[in-house]
Amino acid sequence: MENHFWATDMVALLVRFLEQNNGAFSNRAKEKEFKQLSPPEIAAIEENYKLIFAN
Repeated sequence: MENHFWATDMVALLVRFLEQNNGAFSNRAKEKEFKQLSPPEIAAIEENYKLIFAN
């Protein structure tokens, strides 16, 4: 159950960062908060964010 809460918090953090930067991670976010993500993972998250939240 503990991992579930971590995942929920991480998704909320991802969305917040993407909202603040027009659907893209800032370099700082990639180097600090989300350094565990690979470049292909970051690209996929950004693409999916844009597909889901496109106006």
